[in-house]
Amino acid sequence: MHSPQRQTPSQRPTKPDTTPPAAPRPDAVQLRARRSPKLIALGVLLVVLGGLGAAYLYTLNADHRAVIVMAADVRRGEVIEQSDLKVVEVPGDLGVDALGSDKFDVLVGQQALTDLPRGAFPSDAHVGDDPLPGGQSLVGLRLPLGKLPSTDIPLGTTVRIVGLEAPAQNAAEATGGKDSAEDVAVEAVTASAPRLLDDGATYVVDVRVADESADLVAKLSASDQVAIVVVGA
Repeated sequence: MHSPQRQTPSQRPTKPDTTPPAAPRPDAVQLRARRSPKLIALGVLLVVLGGLGAAYLYTLNADHRAVIVMAADVRRGEVIEQSDLKVVEVPGDLGVDALGSDKFDVLVGQQALTDLPRGAFPSDAHVGDDPLPGGQSLVGLRLPLGKLPSTDIPLGTTVRIVGLEAPAQNAAEATGGKDSAEDVAVEAVTASAPRLLDDGATYVVDVRVADESADLVAKLSASDQVAIVVVGA
């Protein structure tokens, strides 16, 4: 008797594939990647900020000017030497009254009419041939708020030192025998710009006056009996 012959797996009949074929995709239909609105907004913002930053840097580099600045401290009356000055680049819109680099040789050899600390921007009014001409004296004034104009008073400004009303007991002594401090009006020129003290209510300023008026102005200032009036050109 013969036993039935076994079929190998390759000889066994396979079942027909009943999976339906995939429908073809129409040509007009395309798959699109999903995009995050947040990432799109971030990208736009970075592009805008980058453009603004580039424009700002370009403006800084393009709008500059060469000006003179003090490279060392120079005290009033000293002669300015070449080593006391240097040229630096500053933004064109810097709100400082600074001399251009073409005035470098003009400043060298002149005398300082006021203290010029390192880092300050010297101007034409800060220098001259003689810080204290003959026949004049330098007087320091101490003035409270209200006794000088609130606007800027640059060095070299022509002013009038006006005597104020004083108590009768001190008037004759302060004015050197005059009836009242109100009779005093002395022409002067500022030798420094008014500087506000730490108390926030008092200014100090140096003025040049004629020798014959220096003592009187100093006494009135010490008695708090003077005010400054700016004289028009």
